[in-house]
Amino acid sequence: MTSQSRAVLGIVLTPVLALAAAAPAAAHTTATAVGSATGTTATATTPAAVETRAPGPWGTRTLHAPNPNPASASGGLNALVAAGNGALVSLTGDGLSRSTRIRTAGSTRWLAPQTWPDAGGYNTELVSLGDGSVRLVWRAERADDHDNYWLKMATLKPGATAFSKAEYVAAVPQKGYHHLAAAPGGRLVAVWSDSGVVRAAEKTGPKAAWTAPAGLNEQPPSGSRDIAGMDLAVAKDGTTLLVWQWQKSKSVVALEKAPGASAWTAVQRFPVPGVDLARPKVFAGPQGGFDVFYDHLAHLMHTRRSVGATQWSTPQSAADHGSTSGMAAPAYLPDGDLFVAGGPGDSTGPWYAVRSAATGAWQPYTQPFSTHKKVSAVGAAATSGGTVTVTWREGYSGAEYTMAAVFKGGTWSVPRRLSATSARSTGAPQMAADALGRPVVLWDEYRLTGTNSIALDGVHQATTTSRALPKWRDYTDDGRADLFGRNGTGLKVYAGDSTKPAAGQRASSWPTGTLVLPFGDLDGDRCNDVFVRYPKGEARVYPTICGGLPDQQSFHVEVGSDWSGYDAVVSPGDVTGDGRADLLTRSASTGKLYVHANNGAGGFKARSLTGSGFGGYKRLIAAGDLDGDGKNDLLALDASNELWRFRGTGAGTFRPRSLVFKDWGTSYKDVVGGLDLSGDGRADLVSLDKNGRAWLNRGNGHGGLGNRSQVGKAVNWSNIRIS
Repeated sequence: MTSQSRAVLGIVLTPVLALAAAAPAAAHTTATAVGSATGTTATATTPAAVETRAPGPWGTRTLHAPNPNPASASGGLNALVAAGNGALVSLTGDGLSRSTRIRTAGSTRWLAPQTWPDAGGYNTELVSLGDGSVRLVWRAERADDHDNYWLKMATLKPGATAFSKAEYVAAVPQKGYHHLAAAPGGRLVAVWSDSGVVRAAEKTGPKAAWTAPAGLNEQPPSGSRDIAGMDLAVAKDGTTLLVWQWQKSKSVVALEKAPGASAWTAVQRFPVPGVDLARPKVFAGPQGGFDVFYDHLAHLMHTRRSVGATQWSTPQSAADHGSTSGMAAPAYLPDGDLFVAGGPGDSTGPWYAVRSAATGAWQPYTQPFSTHKKVSAVGAAATSGGTVTVTWREGYSGAEYTMAAVFKGGTWSVPRRLSATSARSTGAPQMAADALGRPVVLWDEYRLTGTNSIALDGVHQATTTSRALPKWRDYTDDGRADLFGRNGTGLKVYAGDSTKPAAGQRASSWPTGTLVLPFGDLDGDRCNDVFVRYPKGEARVYPTICGGLPDQQSFHVEVGSDWSGYDAVVSPGDVTGDGRADLLTRSASTGKLYVHANNGAGGFKARSLTGSGFGGYKRLIAAGDLDGDGKNDLLALDASNELWRFRGTGAGTFRPRSLVFKDWGTSYKDVVGGLDLSGDGRADLVSLDKNGRAWLNRGNGHGGLGNRSQVGKAVNWSNIRIS
């Protein structure tokens, strides 16, 4: 899919939707909720039901954690994870120690930080485990042995408001890989590397002691001990899978431990074809089984072993020129599809791929939009309404910023910048979904302190706000009416909030003769959808993500197999009085006008006759509410170029016609009504003439229209058709 363009008409429109600000984080170290009275003990909140709609508009950026040393550039954000109940946990550092902050499920407040003085060293991480807990794992220096360290762990239990005291797992070297995973029944598995030997320890329950470390492989020869990647996961049935890569031989090996088994299997080559395999990543699927990604030549490869299976699926390329080193953790979608995204680190923009649960096949590797700048630190999370929110860092050293976009059903929203425009640079963003399925993003911001020096300006955050009912014809998610424009390069959105075209997404081309109409919210997610009739008559509705446009391959619902018998299809909004957008069609053979009422379930009811004798009109125009009575009207242009208004009754019918203009519209190739471009709350009319000029007739709110004025002078409309 190529990208969707956002051009502009040069008209100032209604104000942008107000964005609520999230509360900032506290700087003190007591267990008091941020923003609460001093001394008040925070308690876990029962999580609310996950939102069924797509995430709302992004709220205002706020401070999450200040920099304790404002002159320093060290420290900052390390991680952000979501617990099983939707609570969020962040990990930040000041160069010497680490701090955790908790936002309980159902709350928007962050509790005061909990400080870990000896966790400031190498490879400290937060791990969200399958048992619903979050664990902080780090290597702490041993007072009795400066050449070795302790692997330590602290636990945040489901519903808790603080981590437990630290516990010792095992003695480990200063550097190397370590991973932690949880199995059903409370069993924990920890693995780490030690000079080419992978060791493991287990804990059978919350009150049990850790077992003595056990080596899982023989000591490799000197010079062959470098492990370039190691990963661990535990499936829902308790099967534990461990994989790693021997750097010198470029081979990937694996071993397992079955539920209830006392020993691991022998180390074996991972059972997929090919050589030069690298950087394996293993994930436990929410329905059971494992998904493994690895690099092979220039491809990001994927294989799956479903629950109960003994064989791995035939490996498939998930992304050409992709790599696990730039890949975000996969997002498992409600329909079973698997979504992955990553950044190549060059100037081509982030990529994504989706594996269909129905077919088991990966769609072609796709870059939804080109940034023309370096992209890194891509993150992804499944969010409300079946969406995926993707974040990344964009730009070049000294001029980087945090970006976000939302994906659903093959459609992307226009990317949104989250970091401050005043920030000199940003760190790698971290993102997780809260208990309501809303994306929460954290990132570092840096400010310029001298000619060639910067300082950390704290960790900042942004999340989405509640989504109101969509404004009619709003496809840029700014609360303003938009126009569709199509030419040979694809479908564009034209929004009237500036005099200069703004770059954005562009959807791929549609077949010549395709009718593409803006439509209301058909599926109830508070995002306007798109109606499409193909040249052979097939009628579809494409549910969209707010701020995005579909292409032909996007998810859609077929609403009619052959609508070729209609020579006019218009999208008037609600004409039946139930608050849902409907369609009007005219039979080419009889001139009868029909209403296709929205059924409220993603489709339309059987058509009903609303009028006869409409065959003599050469143009039908969805006019919106011209007279201010709260009911949508219809305009019709007859063969004598007289423009007539049919007032809507709100019951699926129209009153007798009344004249609006004489000798009107002879030079127009397209006319679009029912959109408030002037920002006065009244329905206006936009027309394109045959000389490539756009004209606006402002509605007066009493059923009439004012004289025309030219708009959109910055756009060449010659080869564009609007709807």
